[in-house]
Amino acid sequence: MPDHVLNRKRKLFLLSVLLYATLPAVLVGLVAFAYALRDMDREMQTRSAESFRLLSHKYSTLVDLSLADLARTVALTADMHSLDELQRPQALENILGTVNRNMDHLFEDMGVLDENGRHLAYAGPHDLQSRDYAGEPWFKEVMANGRVVSDVFLGYRNAPHFAIAVRRQSGGRTWVLRAAVNSFQFSALLDGERFGRTGEVFLLGPGGVLQTRSMSYGNMLHPVDQEVARAVDAARLGVTSLTRQGEELLLAAAPLKAKPQWTLVVQQEAREARQAWAAKLRTFGLAFALGLLAIGGGAVWALRALLRRLERLDAEKRTFDDKMIQSQKLAAIGQLSAGIAHEINNPLAIIGEEAGWIQDLLKREAMSQLPEMGEIRDSLREIVVQAGRCKEITHKLLSFARKMDASIRDVDVNSLVDDVVGMRERDASLDNIQIAKELEQNLPIIHSEPSQLRQVLLNLVNNAIDAIPHGGTITVRTAKSDLEPGGVRFSVSDTGIGIPKENIEKIFDPFFTTKLPGKGTGLGLSICHGIIQKLGGTITVASEPGKGTSFDITLPPQAPTETK
Repeated sequence: MPDHVLNRKRKLFLLSVLLYATLPAVLVGLVAFAYALRDMDREMQTRSAESFRLLSHKYSTLVDLSLADLARTVALTADMHSLDELQRPQALENILGTVNRNMDHLFEDMGVLDENGRHLAYAGPHDLQSRDYAGEPWFKEVMANGRVVSDVFLGYRNAPHFAIAVRRQSGGRTWVLRAAVNSFQFSALLDGERFGRTGEVFLLGPGGVLQTRSMSYGNMLHPVDQEVARAVDAARLGVTSLTRQGEELLLAAAPLKAKPQWTLVVQQEAREARQAWAAKLRTFGLAFALGLLAIGGGAVWALRALLRRLERLDAEKRTFDDKMIQSQKLAAIGQLSAGIAHEINNPLAIIGEEAGWIQDLLKREAMSQLPEMGEIRDSLREIVVQAGRCKEITHKLLSFARKMDASIRDVDVNSLVDDVVGMRERDASLDNIQIAKELEQNLPIIHSEPSQLRQVLLNLVNNAIDAIPHGGTITVRTAKSDLEPGGVRFSVSDTGIGIPKENIEKIFDPFFTTKLPGKGTGLGLSICHGIIQKLGGTITVASEPGKGTSFDITLPPQAPTETK
């Protein structure tokens, strides 16, 4: 199958498995996210409402305590001092200074008034001694109820303030102690309680008139619009929302116990109030995305590792299959070779005997007169030579078929190399070929079949000589085996023409040869392969065209006992 087709199939497989691995997680995550979004939105509304209710309760309690403390201070001042004492020169000034030191200067001034609304004494920065308060709403209320906390108003001083007053009787006279609270100082109690960027707390009086400052609706005594007033009324029953200038606002309201006409309002933009929950949603989404990436990344990594493993297994299987096919081919060829060799040997023996008989006949004197005697003798010699060549081929076939006797005994591989190289060294030097030996000393003695090993080594050296037509170097090396303790390995390397890639896998096939016709039978390497396998070893080849070839053979310390 072409590589681009395999790559496309791998990508499709990777994509499909990745899809099947991540799709359930995506679906589950989306469903969970939807439910979480719904539940978190519901919880956000619940928590926001609860949070705003708690805030409104907190701040209304704070204002109630402040107002109650102011009213209690005025009442205690009236109870602890008689009318005569309060009317003495500088007495009211001293009392105002003492009270303000304890009340953060919330009181702007103090006055003692008779039952007709005229000052009996006044302490403060304004010129109010001669003012008549009989018609003021707060004076009427204190005369009717005995105490009053008024709404914020401008009054004679033309500045926002509200009055806290108590009525008392002493010596048959009715009198009123009034303290004016600076609204700016009082508003500062809530101005400092702003939360977040848009959260604020303010007070509304009757008619939706601001009793403190508001960054959303203006300064004190500024009336809010009717929509806001209606929202504040609704917020008394629970948290409500209001859309103003395109922005949704959350409101909670609580009436004051110390001043029931005033309503404390807590307000914040809904978007800011929900930011904490939005952050939780973002965190959830980020965790989901990271989890999805982890699943996808893990799946991709696992699949890539699996594909690499499958590729290795596939390559190993192909190699194993090739070796199995090669072994089966060699076994089949071996059986065929044995039969062919036996069948051919008999005719070859007859041909040889007949050729010899004819040669004997030609030696008679009667036959010497034949004019074609020279040609006949040449033909007979060629017949004998070719019959001998055929006999050599059948001999190799029988060796390949493992039909020759073998004898397992001690083998010194270094000595065997010396013998074989000594046989071919002189002939090689005539062709300008040098045979070098690199023999490791103290090489272990192995138990194998020396004649067949000699045949293998001689065949490899002969092939190396044939591969160097214009001179070069053949190197025979021996060493201890790295794979089997006590085993040995030897190699035959040349600097010849090398073997093309397309022929590497075929060189051990029977009858495969790259030599010219008449130069080789194609059985040499097949026989070597069969012998080495029979002796329990391995033979490998490495070659690069134009740079040479190297055959590497590894032998065990003990050849199998069944070698025939």
